[in-house]
Amino acid sequence: MQKSVLVEIIGALSKKETRELKKWLHAPVHNQRQDVIDLFEHLVHHSDKQDGSYSKEAAWQAIYPNLAYDDAYMRQVMYFLLKATESYLAYKELASDEVQYQLALMRAYRKRTLEKAYRQSHRSAMEWLENQPFRDKHYLFQKFLVKQNSSEQANMVQNASANLQETSDALERWFIAEKMQIANAMLAHQRLYKTVNYEKGMLEDVMMYIEDRQLFVEPAIAAQYYSYKTITEPLEVQYFDSLEDFIHEKIAGYFTVDETRELYRTALNYCAIKANQGNLDYCRKALRFYRSGVEKGFLLENNQITRYTFGNAVGFAIRIGEFEWAEQFIERFQHHLDEKEQHSIVNFNLSRVYFEKGLYDKAQDLLTQFEYDDMLFNIIAKTMLLKIYYEKDEFDAFESLLESMRTYLQRKEALDPTRKASFKNMISLMKKLLHLNIYSKAQRDKFRETVVKTNPLAEREWLLKQME
Repeated sequence: MQKSVLVEIIGALSKKETRELKKWLHAPVHNQRQDVIDLFEHLVHHSDKQDGSYSKEAAWQAIYPNLAYDDAYMRQVMYFLLKATESYLAYKELASDEVQYQLALMRAYRKRTLEKAYRQSHRSAMEWLENQPFRDKHYLFQKFLVKQNSSEQANMVQNASANLQETSDALERWFIAEKMQIANAMLAHQRLYKTVNYEKGMLEDVMMYIEDRQLFVEPAIAAQYYSYKTITEPLEVQYFDSLEDFIHEKIAGYFTVDETRELYRTALNYCAIKANQGNLDYCRKALRFYRSGVEKGFLLENNQITRYTFGNAVGFAIRIGEFEWAEQFIERFQHHLDEKEQHSIVNFNLSRVYFEKGLYDKAQDLLTQFEYDDMLFNIIAKTMLLKIYYEKDEFDAFESLLESMRTYLQRKEALDPTRKASFKNMISLMKKLLHLNIYSKAQRDKFRETVVKTNPLAEREWLLKQME
């Protein structure tokens, strides 16, 4: 019984839902069996215990203390409770969606030819739909369902206007928004799994249709269109510009947090690509996305920011010398980090800022306080310490840490092979740098040439800078 669907559902209910379901079971229209109520209360009472009380035999004993265990009958009681619980959950979902609720009423009224009641429900559905803020694909889908229902009703009423054009237009707009969102999801999946290939189907025709009909007035279509074009045509900056303008000026609560987060991620990935190509203006654009995304909650999940999103924001700021911005971001949003890692992640990112500001002692103090759980963070922290030791002419510590890092990398089999090779090459070149005669132009030129040609290589820019 511990692994049954019924136990899983009961255990997942909130306290409010548990109270509501209890009232639901006590209503004769939903349940007329006392043993179903008794089983429910037994499962709720033991929901947070690991004492074996979820066995069918223990539950039977609680319900029928004076009867011998009957497995077939016990299964029947469990079935009735499961069906009643599912009815409650289905009703709760239906009642929470006003349009779906009114659509159900409209179908019921149409079957009973209650024309006046039908029109009232139709009006309520349209008013609610237009007054709520979202203009995402779900809005377009619900709009289509209401129009479709209206057309079906009109077909049953003599001399009534069917509004088939409105129904057709609503269907097209919902389909196009859905198609574009799936196309963007395919792109995201392909970036993670390079071997995956998807058929585009009628995507090209859909995009031409959007352009020909100027369907950018629909936020759900415009957002997905600009996202797709930003990813697939990165050289055409007007698409990113449109996406950036849409996010900052027009999004205004049109989409759910999850949908908006994906738009932010697309924009930030584009900014990273452009910044890596040397266009640092996109670092400033990224900072605006990070600040607004965290302030408005779009870059948070369960009110938390990941260590990577937090670090990427600081990294963009450091890259263009916006140290004050980085320190303010750390101070202002650190409470959104997971409490267990907050102190270490804050110190790690502050050390990055201090290092770039040339405050090596302050950076070193922070870096030596922690051994990070994250393997990559550990390597980056050790790399920063290496650079600090070199900048401070602490060459014994520099050489000792180089050897320590070499051993560390050798042990870490889980590290991505390309990234591991990148850091191994860095260690090898740092060793050569330590023993380089910096007064010999020939040695400097040879070292610089080796740095330029070595791939993959971490800290290439820093190594080249030492030759200046």
